[in-house]
Amino acid sequence: MSEYNKSEIRMMNQILLGLFIAVNYAYFLSLENTPFPWFAFLGAPVGLAIILFCWIGKKYLLFNIALLAATAVYSIAFNWGALFPSH
Repeated sequence: MSEYNKSEIRMMNQILLGLFIAVNYAYFLSLENTPFPWFAFLGAPVGLAIILFCWIGKKYLLFNIALLAATAVYSIAFNWGALFPSH
């Protein structure tokens, strides 16, 4: 396997791991709490991204971007009923 292929696989794994962590954390919070705790859901991944960026730098930037993007998307998705009530 060439270095190019290895770097592509590493980038894909970083993105998928960021999505996986954010989605599973959102699902866990939705099962454990009746009103979705959006502040806790936003705080934990943003804090993790800040810590990783400060400690490691730009090495895992794709992971941080995927984690923050998935956090924003799933925060809106799980709070859709609170943001746009149907009654």
